Amino acid sequence: MNRPLPAARDWSLLLARVLIGVVMFAHGYQKMVVNGIGRTTDGFENLSIPAAIVAASFVTVVEFVGGALLVVGGLTTIACGLMLVIMVGAAAYVHVPHGIFIADGGWELVGVIAAGLVMLAGVGPGRYSVDHVISTRQRRLQSELERITTGVPGVSR
Repeated sequence: MNRPLPAARDWSLLLARVLIGVVMFAHGYQKMVVNGIGRTTDGFENLSIPAAIVAASFVTVVEFVGGALLVVGGLTTIACGLMLVIMVGAAAYVHVPHGIFIADGGWELVGVIAAGLVMLAGVGPGRYSVDHVISTRQRRLQSELERITTGVPGVSR
C-alpha cells in the first residue's frame, strides 16, 4: 500500500485547510462587511430560505469565524462540521436544481468544498495547526501528571 510521506501529508492538509478556510472566510466577510446582514438576509429571503435572518446570521458567522479557524487549524472538526451544514443547505436550497456546473448555478463548488471539509474532519488538521500544538501540549501535561502521581513515567494507577 502506498502511504504518503508524513511531511507531504501535513503540507497537503495545510494547503487544503488554508485554501478552503480563505474561501469560506472571504464569503463570510462579504456577507458581514460588504453586503451587511440586511442585504444578506434579503438575498436569503429571495431564495426562499426559511428563517432567513437566522440562516443568514448563522451562515455569515460560521463562514467568517470558521474560515479563520480553518486557516490556523483551530477547532477544525467543529468548524468543518458547521461549514458542512452550510454546504448541504446551499446545495439543497439553491444549487442542486441547477445541475452540476457552477456556470449554470449548479452544485459543483459546494460539492468540492463539502468533500474537502469531510476529508479535513476525518483526517484532522495535520501537524501544522493550532489543534496539533494543543493536543501535543495536553499529552505532555498528562504524561507529566502521571509521572508525578505514580512516580513512574507513563504508568497510571
